[in-house]
Amino acid sequence: MASFGQQYPIDTLFTINNTPFASQEFEYLYQENNQLPIREALNLYILFQIKLSEAKKLQIDTLPEIKHELQVNRDIALHSFLYPTIVSEEKIQEAFQRIQYFLKARHILVKINKRGNDTLAAYQEAQKIYQDLLNGKSFEKLAHKQSDDQSVNANNGELGYFTAFDMDYVFESSAYHLKIGEYSAPIKTQFGYHIIQILEKIPNPGKVKVRNILLEYKAKNEAVKKQKIDSLYTLLLNGEDFEEIAKKYSEDKRSAPSGGIIPWFGLFETHPKIEETVFQLKLGEIAAPVKTDFGYHIFQLIDKKDYSSLANCRDEIERLIASDSRSKLSPEELISKIKKDSHFKENRHLLSNFYSILDYAYADLVDPLFTIAGKEYTQEDFADYLSQQASKDIYENFIEYINRIYDNFSNNSILAFYKKQLLENNSELENLVLNYENRVLVLAITKLNVWLPAKHNKKGLMEFYQKQKNRYNTNVAFESIKQEVTSDYKMYLKEMWETKLWENYKVKISQSALNKIATQRND
Repeated sequence: MASFGQQYPIDTLFTINNTPFASQEFEYLYQENNQLPIREALNLYILFQIKLSEAKKLQIDTLPEIKHELQVNRDIALHSFLYPTIVSEEKIQEAFQRIQYFLKARHILVKINKRGNDTLAAYQEAQKIYQDLLNGKSFEKLAHKQSDDQSVNANNGELGYFTAFDMDYVFESSAYHLKIGEYSAPIKTQFGYHIIQILEKIPNPGKVKVRNILLEYKAKNEAVKKQKIDSLYTLLLNGEDFEEIAKKYSEDKRSAPSGGIIPWFGLFETHPKIEETVFQLKLGEIAAPVKTDFGYHIFQLIDKKDYSSLANCRDEIERLIASDSRSKLSPEELISKIKKDSHFKENRHLLSNFYSILDYAYADLVDPLFTIAGKEYTQEDFADYLSQQASKDIYENFIEYINRIYDNFSNNSILAFYKKQLLENNSELENLVLNYENRVLVLAITKLNVWLPAKHNKKGLMEFYQKQKNRYNTNVAFESIKQEVTSDYKMYLKEMWETKLWENYKVKISQSALNKIATQRND
């Protein structure tokens, strides 16, 4: 690496084949993340850029599998900007009200994928079931006959008890709006269409944290274990330390080392007899021995939290919302927001040309169906989109079919418009996408030059082994050390390839720019 000239911009840190690279990105990475000596860190950074240059020179990004991976990564980057995490006060209040209660529900599920991914067919079937329920038909019989929930034969469609954050958010919202005994109209989740009925609603007592002493038993020694658990209980009542007794005598291997501590739990999360016992305890109180299927237990309540006050549970609720789908805009909400922000205007009446096949075939399709931020999407654009669709319903429900396809067309067009705007106007997103793409390209060319040859070049592997035999145990068969040899061969190929890259690319470093970064790091 030669000395650096003065013909480049003043913020240039190095050049590769006379292409300048600014200081900012390396400086940020080095200041924030790197614990290596600065010259070693810079060499790694330059090597990454050389590999990226080589990948672009070889047009790795034109390979079909790489193009697909680039698109996947672009979509991942876009998704975080399209659907940012929003923990609103409205959602906090909503969750707080819901978490006060457990609901017991049952449902009938109509899966879309079992009907050839035909959403309309699934919806119509669910709607028919809903009407049958309203007309007094037996829920159990309909569930057994028509529900796609595989557990229906065992539970008659019952889902047990749940509270906020236990179920899909759309399902939860529908359930909490129902009265006991009432049926929901079909609601759509990621699983399909559901008809829900609420069977019971009970207060949520909160969560508890307990210590536990467990003695397991079998029929032949149950009396001995019962006598032992009673004696331990007597010791605890006489003031012995619960934690020490648990460590010494408890046969619960998971909790004994911590003095018997069991993580927080609420109703319907463990054995009913355990919950019945511990939710009656006061802080510090020790319960008399309890027998369950697991053995004999002694419990001590060490902490309890309820949901009677938002102040007591706000942090927990905010954390749960942030990790849940309710903190994200739904696609419908996002499209509605884009429409509002981008002055969406629609001439839906112009769809009338498409309601008859003859009108559609011969109409002069030039008028705009809708505009967004001044960009027009015409009847001709929709006709092109429509010509690419296929549906078995096309002749049975033509007007409904056209409306449904139009909604898909307009929604897809609006999202595509917004994504394009984001990529063009958001530098943070642009950099994120670029970083994703660069990593994909470098990994791809590394795979091509290192991973695949190490895996598939058997002749090269054996030649490497023969030359490096003294590094291995020659008293064992090659197959028993093949993995170790392959790993070393991979490292050898990597070093050879990187050495060749350094030789083929001309690198110049600005020592003054590098010194400046090092000085700022030390400050």
